[in-house]
Amino acid sequence: MKPKSIINLENNKSRKIISRINTSKNKIVIKAMLLCLFLSISFAFISEKTGWIEVDWNIIFIPTLLVLQIIIITTALKNRYKKH
Repeated sequence: MKPKSIINLENNKSRKIISRINTSKNKIVIKAMLLCLFLSISFAFISEKTGWIEVDWNIIFIPTLLVLQIIIITTALKNRYKKH
C-alpha cells in the first residue's frame, strides 16, 4: 500500500495536467472535432443505408483530422502575427 503523501502527489500531477487541457480554447477545439466526427459518421451511415455511396469505414476519421489540422494552423498563425 502506498503512503498518502505519494498518492497526493500523483493526484496533484494529474490535476495539473487536466487543468492544462481543460481550457476554453481546448474546449472549442474538442467540440469542433466531435461535431465534425459526428457529421462524417452520420453522413457515411445514411449514405451506406440508402446505397448512395459505398463507404470505406477505415477512412471515416480523416475529416476530423483535417479540421484539427486547420485549427492548429490558424491558431499558430494568429499567435505568430499577434501584435504585442
